[in-house]
Amino acid sequence: MSGYSSNIFESLKPFEVDIKHLMEDIKEHYSYPIEEAVVVENMDNCIDENYTEIHFNIEGNNLEIIMLGDAFDKEVFWKKLPVIAATTKAVDKGIQALGRYGWGMKVCMFVSEYVIIETKNENFHAAQRWVLHKGIPKWGKIPIGKAIATKYTKIKMKLNREYSKKITPEFVEKTLQKYYPTVLNGAPVKNKFGKKRKIKVYVNSNQAKPPDMPRWEKKEKLKIKVNGEEATGYVFLAKRKLPEEYRGIAVIVHGRVILREFFGIYGSMNDRITGYIHADMLVNYLAGDKTKIKWCGKWRKLRMEISKQLSAFMKKIGAVRSEKLPKKTMKWLHEEINKLIKHIPELQELAVKSSRTLEKKVLIQKNEGKEPAALIEGAQKVPGTEIGPGRGGKVPAWTGNKKIRSPRLDEHGKDRATTVKRKVKVGIEIRPRPVPERSEEAWYAPEGVVIVNTSFPSYKKADMLGFRDYHILRCSIDALLRYALANGIIKVEDYDKYYNYVFAKWGEL
Repeated sequence: MSGYSSNIFESLKPFEVDIKHLMEDIKEHYSYPIEEAVVVENMDNCIDENYTEIHFNIEGNNLEIIMLGDAFDKEVFWKKLPVIAATTKAVDKGIQALGRYGWGMKVCMFVSEYVIIETKNENFHAAQRWVLHKGIPKWGKIPIGKAIATKYTKIKMKLNREYSKKITPEFVEKTLQKYYPTVLNGAPVKNKFGKKRKIKVYVNSNQAKPPDMPRWEKKEKLKIKVNGEEATGYVFLAKRKLPEEYRGIAVIVHGRVILREFFGIYGSMNDRITGYIHADMLVNYLAGDKTKIKWCGKWRKLRMEISKQLSAFMKKIGAVRSEKLPKKTMKWLHEEINKLIKHIPELQELAVKSSRTLEKKVLIQKNEGKEPAALIEGAQKVPGTEIGPGRGGKVPAWTGNKKIRSPRLDEHGKDRATTVKRKVKVGIEIRPRPVPERSEEAWYAPEGVVIVNTSFPSYKKADMLGFRDYHILRCSIDALLRYALANGIIKVEDYDKYYNYVFAKWGEL
């Protein structure tokens, strides 16, 4: 700022805010119904602070939410609460809370004729009213009601005609079951200061029931460590087909289900696979309406480990299915996709983010070997020339891996081998998989895998016409580009030009 007088800024005025359009943007921000957001945002506030009970009471067109055990202090209640986008969730060691955007409670105005917020904290007891008038939020002080003995915050809404029909006791309980299954089951949750406690949840004086657990055949524990922080949970194989909203592994952060997915693992029993993993380590990386997680090292490592453990479970139950293409074809596809990436800086950045080092078992034929030498799927035979008498035999080595030599087979070590581990750098991997329940040609899973959907009609058409390999590569490149666009690696305004450039470059290589 050199060259400017320090007092030049004293004459400047702050930008004015178009409150009406800001409120409209807040409403459009949610990817799920606004009536669900009313329940979820208040539940998140209850978790973030130090409340121990929350009561949802519905009578006629009145919805009352009472949180017990904590309260607003005077300054926050009068100076921050009635300000759009002002947050109270930043703490000394950084933000450690679900709600940190400052508009959580404001969603109540979209469904109500008016909202009354009352709080009692030690000797401080006050109330204020909110009204959304012609799209503009307004507020004012009002007289206090009769106090409850403990610390509390009460939100009372007079629901408008549209939402009084939607927000019923049954709706509230179903929403709680969808987003907070483990909280309703008694799992302790952290507040913004890292303190754990159980929260009791009530709907019209009845304790909210957790969602019905499906009867299951198989159950496996998920346990993952990322940078010293632990994430734990379970994966289940249900006895029967599950509703779509309960399929996949739920990633739960501070008690809230953020998303559900299969992490690139698809098999014949995906409609019976459910589970969850508690991953509080991701709380600072929640994005938007908290149904997305920002790309970061922790999330990448966690995804990889979930994928690995889920894959092992799916193999154990015999559910993993794949499109078996010739080994030479798969080798060519991987060489082509990774050759292209080397020439494209933005996709190279994506490959670096997703690339990982894996330990793979490699069989080396030796006299003292303890395991039978067998050629596994994806392996190739290479001549063995390890130091020793004779020319050597042949050993399996993974395609793309550094070839490992071995001594000649003789009567002492016939068809025997020893197992060693070798670290291998993995780039982008293509996995053809039949995923009939997903209507997409291909997509990129951030653990470094492109899934090409062999159940999609265009794949079957390409295969019939003899263009299968071209189709797989084109879909894989397209999936990488779409992922790069969605995650800000490619700018929206540059996408069309960039798209054409990448495919032109692929044609040249």
